[in-house]
Amino acid sequence: MFGTPLRLGRPVLFLIVFFLVNIFVVVAKNNHDHDVVGGTNHGRSSFPVNQQTVLSPTIKRVDTEYSINQQQQQETNETNNKDNDDASFLLAAANKNNPIEEEEEHEIIHSEVVYSRWRKVIRRVVRMPKGNIVDYDIVDQQGAGAVIIFAWDTKTKTATLVREYNPGCHRVLGGLAAGLVEHGEKHEGGDPLVAAHHELEEECHLGGGIWHRLTTRPIAMDKYVVTEITAYLVLDAQHVPNPKPLDAEEDIEIVRGVTVPEILEMIRQGDMNLVGAWASLLAIEKLRDLGEIQ
Repeated sequence: MFGTPLRLGRPVLFLIVFFLVNIFVVVAKNNHDHDVVGGTNHGRSSFPVNQQTVLSPTIKRVDTEYSINQQQQQETNETNNKDNDDASFLLAAANKNNPIEEEEEHEIIHSEVVYSRWRKVIRRVVRMPKGNIVDYDIVDQQGAGAVIIFAWDTKTKTATLVREYNPGCHRVLGGLAAGLVEHGEKHEGGDPLVAAHHELEEECHLGGGIWHRLTTRPIAMDKYVVTEITAYLVLDAQHVPNPKPLDAEEDIEIVRGVTVPEILEMIRQGDMNLVGAWASLLAIEKLRDLGEIQ
């Protein structure tokens, strides 16, 4: 009986091959599942698997990159938190009571004076329209604004300027009569035109004349300065024999008979501060409109 070969029909052979292929597929699938979950077979296979030998190199690389990204993100978050601790605290408090709307304007959520003498430094925390928080240092000067005056003589076609020590840049520069608008009786409750008359008399020894306001509203002096300034052109102001005294910190020389080309050259050469140059250019343009100069 052993010498007689076993003869199987084609249907039987096909069934045997099909059965063996299915067993191989099931075993391979279970080993793959075991690799992905790190060695736990969850009842799918009874074959012991060594995690160290079968763990996919691709999975190792992804895990490493993920760990590096996590570490980099953590370091970035720590740096941002260190730089913005105070503003973040204020943001949390503000968000609790004031939900952010998409189109909301700039909102001051905190303001405090951190230094005060003749000028103040204000810490101002602002919520921007997109919701981010910015912490600013703002300079505020006492008073209700500032004024600057360009004095022009229509007979001589010249201006009266000043030369004054500028402590910020530590230089003596050309400029115009200018000063702060004060509250109270001196400037009649903060009237800029009254303040302009006072400053012109104190610094240029001039009074009266025909006045033209050069802007429709006060202009911000700087991005980080609260004070706004109003510019004037005065025509044919007259000499004041006994002018009001200068403030104690002012060191001013009056310069009369300055022509427009000389003023423009001062501006080009940096011999005038920015506010004085701005007001001079406005005044020169107004003089052209009035037909005073070409």
